Amino acid sequence: MVDQAVIVMTVMGCAWPVLWTGWHIVAGLAAAGFGAVVLGRQFRALECMAHEASHYNWTRANRRLNDLLATVLACAPTGSRLDVYRESHLRHHRRFGTRDDPDRANYRQFGLEELDRANIVSFALDALSRMPAYRRRWKETSRGLGRLPAMPFTWAVVLTIVPAGLVWGSWVAVFAAAGVWLLGYGVLLPVVRFVGECNEHIYTGSQTVFDSTVSNLGLMSRIFIHPHGDGYHTVHHLWPGVPHHQIRKLHRRLVVNDPEGYTARLRHRTRFLSSPVRGLQPEGPAGRSALR
Repeated sequence: MVDQAVIVMTVMGCAWPVLWTGWHIVAGLAAAGFGAVVLGRQFRALECMAHEASHYNWTRANRRLNDLLATVLACAPTGSRLDVYRESHLRHHRRFGTRDDPDRANYRQFGLEELDRANIVSFALDALSRMPAYRRRWKETSRGLGRLPAMPFTWAVVLTIVPAGLVWGSWVAVFAAAGVWLLGYGVLLPVVRFVGECNEHIYTGSQTVFDSTVSNLGLMSRIFIHPHGDGYHTVHHLWPGVPHHQIRKLHRRLVVNDPEGYTARLRHRTRFLSSPVRGLQPEGPAGRSALR
């Protein structure tokens, strides 16, 4: 609900400078750009919460309630259908690293392990060159979603676009709010999702979960690309039933208490563009970052 509230306030807030500056291009573009970045992160956070629900981590005692809450609060704003996503994602866990692993297929098809990480410009250009095929693949795998893809638009109209017009009393605010929402949902979210997905695994030459899974422990990754504990990916593959609000605690405990197993073998990165390395030293900079 907090993630949704931030989306609503961002859309309505970014409509204000456009309205009161008379469509001044600099103020309008600055507001739209800032709002789109915030929305991309927030929609990604909701997708991470839908991922939590696919493992019944919202409430394991009542699976119907788990699915109902997740559908209303996380899936409707992002256009995902929980049962379809669950089938694919649990196959990723159960058939991890095999030909039946849907994530492995995506890595092979889009060459996600070969992304150029020399600098931010080369990474952005290389990622953008793969985005059209990635978007087509996403649409193909979403064909079984029925009418749910229309839900984000309905959600946006009811909770953000119409309220912006009512609060600011202008059609200009309605169009501004719609534009900011479209940028965040239609442009930034796919980019953030793509970057998050390409940072999670290394399948080439890997034989185990520790070999194939990458934990993204850097501050930017944990806040922007992998919110709600999504960056602690190795722990998640070992114990997918650990909910997002406890997974960092388990990671920190393992770092301290399992130095020869988890700590020495963990494949991770602490910087966004760095290649993943193996092993943590709890007393060093990387170890301190891992314990934050």
